[in-house]
Amino acid sequence: MQAINGIPFSMLLILGVIGVVIFIGFHLYRRLILPILLLKETGPAHQNSVDRLEIICWAIYFIVLIYNALMMSLAVTTILLVVISLAFFDFWKNYFAGIILKFSDKLQLGDVISVNELRGKVIAFGSRDLKIVSTIGEEILIPYQLINTEVKIAQKRTPKILYKTFIFEEAIGANLSAKDKLTKAVYANPWIIISRPVNIALEEDHVTLSFYVLSNEFFERAKQRLVMDFRKSI
Repeated sequence: MQAINGIPFSMLLILGVIGVVIFIGFHLYRRLILPILLLKETGPAHQNSVDRLEIICWAIYFIVLIYNALMMSLAVTTILLVVISLAFFDFWKNYFAGIILKFSDKLQLGDVISVNELRGKVIAFGSRDLKIVSTIGEEILIPYQLINTEVKIAQKRTPKILYKTFIFEEAIGANLSAKDKLTKAVYANPWIIISRPVNIALEEDHVTLSFYVLSNEFFERAKQRLVMDFRKSI
């Protein structure tokens, strides 16, 4: 068969293969690679990037699909849209509810929520459902369409903070005056959590700083800012 209702069979085959490749690619990535990356500090941010990329890929795919159908036949396009809408009604209802939820940042990994009589901690965001783990360790999938109407957030995730220590080489051999300047630089540093204990140990051969930050990236920025502010104060 060379064509189906005016649409070349090769075009249908190519579009079908592309759709399958997109689906399998993201499915395998989420199942094999993403769980490993989620163990890192940047895991949640990476997952959000993957979610946005998947949305963009599927949006482009369906735009191309509908465009080619329109070029060939308006009737086929109408039938195609109706069939997709009816066949995947529940899928799209949960899929778009998930998109809205992800972009709203209403929930985050680690939040404790309750839906109807279910209660657990959020451990993953799927394409159509939310995965939580209950207090007894049972993993439960909750369709996104229930999240916006039935969910109650019992406890928001507490941000993980890190206690870091390093030798501040710029202040080696510093006197008490230099220590005061360093103290001012520490408390003016936007990357350091000053509400938590900060320790500045002035030793004979080195100066040791200890403080809390939100991530390793913030720690590196804090060190760079300390060096810059301390040099300016000398």
